Amino acid sequence: MNDADLLLIYKSLRLPILVIAIAYITYYVYKKRSKEEMEKPKYRMLEED
Repeated sequence: MNDADLLLIYKSLRLPILVIAIAYITYYVYKKRSKEEMEKPKYRMLEED
């Protein structure tokens, strides 16, 4: 493979990989169980005051 082939592969895969990564992060942050776990410290801090 020469440099042009590698550049073509890189350019064709960078956007789909970015979209997949953002979708996974969004799923991880907004899923129900995770959201409840992320909110627990907030409520615990409010109860302590």
